[in-house]
Amino acid sequence: MSKRTVVVLVVVISIFLLSSIVLAMGRKVKPAEQQPASLGTSQPEVELVKPEQLETNPPITEEMKDKKPQETGVQLVGDETTKNRQIQTALKNAGYDPGTIDGKLGAKSRKAIKDFQTANGLKADGKVGAKTWAKLSTYVLQPAANAAAAPATNFDKSTQKKGGK
Repeated sequence: MSKRTVVVLVVVISIFLLSSIVLAMGRKVKPAEQQPASLGTSQPEVELVKPEQLETNPPITEEMKDKKPQETGVQLVGDETTKNRQIQTALKNAGYDPGTIDGKLGAKSRKAIKDFQTANGLKADGKVGAKTWAKLSTYVLQPAANAAAAPATNFDKSTQKKGGK
């Protein structure tokens, strides 16, 4: 084959490929409902609803009445000191005195953990495992149990003048 024949073949093949690409780009795609499901899988039909069509208070079913609300817990964070502070804070909020919240689980914190475990039907080993944390974590973000008894004030009672002024 001569050099000229090879060039002509390359040009013809190139034109064929380019025209195939151009023709493929111009084809219309069938709408989704007309396309066959691929490999036996099909997409579920979804009906779009406008916000004004939604019920404001959906009916409560018997199944919903039987379910208890999920307790929301907090995940323990990475470093040991912060974990221990979370544990101590949760113990304090639950009404168990862990001592100073310093990130160190000392004797007072261990006793508070054991007391909490005993009161909640857990194995009282003084260690905060998954079961203990599942119950204890719900107290991390709650106010302290004894804080409800004394209302917070922002003034010092000792500086009040007699007579209401």
